[in-house]
Amino acid sequence: MATQVDHLYDLDKRFSAMDGQVAYVDLWIPSDQITVQRIQAPTAPRRKWPSLIPWIMEERILDRVDDMHFVIGEYLEDDFVEVFSVRKTDLLNWLRVAENSGVVVRKMVPDYFALPWEVGRLSVGWREGYCLVRYSASEGFSSKPNSAWKIIERYIESEDVPPRVSISVPAHVSVPESLSKISEVNRSEVDWQTCDMRDGINLLEGEFKPVDKPFSRLWGVNITLATILCALMFGYLQLDVKKISADLREIEQHIEVSYGRIFSGESIEVDELRSAFDIQLRRMLAQRKATESMPLAGLRALSNVMSNCDCDLHSLDASSDTIRVRVDRSAELRRRALKLSEFDVDIETIDESSDRLLLTLSPRRDQ
Repeated sequence: MATQVDHLYDLDKRFSAMDGQVAYVDLWIPSDQITVQRIQAPTAPRRKWPSLIPWIMEERILDRVDDMHFVIGEYLEDDFVEVFSVRKTDLLNWLRVAENSGVVVRKMVPDYFALPWEVGRLSVGWREGYCLVRYSASEGFSSKPNSAWKIIERYIESEDVPPRVSISVPAHVSVPESLSKISEVNRSEVDWQTCDMRDGINLLEGEFKPVDKPFSRLWGVNITLATILCALMFGYLQLDVKKISADLREIEQHIEVSYGRIFSGESIEVDELRSAFDIQLRRMLAQRKATESMPLAGLRALSNVMSNCDCDLHSLDASSDTIRVRVDRSAELRRRALKLSEFDVDIETIDESSDRLLLTLSPRRDQ
């Protein structure tokens, strides 16, 4: 997932734990709770510095060493090294705030690093009642305006070549006249989401270094297992297809041999047999359809009713929807119940002297 950038104090404006999705964030954190100092680089190998520097810093800080978190910064040419110090309770509190906002923090950088910097320039920004000041590639501070303006003036006076000063503050913030005369004043605020964080020191080092969530590793394992399972299923499917093809070939061979045994001296291909079967099947279906339609279905029904009726057939007229039958000597036929489930039967006396009847048979309209 892509990592977003924002300030710790803006998390409640953009993120919420109720959103249901985890966001990964690099955070700007308040510089007024962080100090950066230059110390003589230890003579021990660099891999041992993390355990040595806390004791070197013991005389430089007011807090207990065990309560502080130290991060080694840039190694300078004059055999000095920068060390960033922050209280562990502050780091834990910032991480708790991020967790309550539903985000996972990958990086924490002092917010004065959000200010642009170049050699010979001092940059001033603004963050909720505090002036942010950056005066080198890695050095800066955060302070209330009254203190910040005095520190900036003294810094300018101490430099052999006064630096150029860029001040970006909201319109309601007043800049001392002595500074505004020698500075480039821009009435704007820092856009925390677009500031470049690449040059900043990450305070989440050592014991606070982010660790990938277990579910992330399990997710990778699950993907691997799913890939292996798909490969096995594909292989099984290939084997199954080959077996089915072999079985079909055996059936075809059995049909060809059986045909030769039944029809002695003759042979036929399976495709020819299939074609002949299809033709015969269509013919039988057509015959069945014909026998179940008028007039054949009607004649078959009449034959069952008129069986052994001792009557003489005078005439028969059949069409696709009606059958008319004239019979003589119909005395026996009259005594029968001329009712058919699928046809309507109409009986009409034509000649009483010859006992002639006209039977009209037609399909029921409700069929």
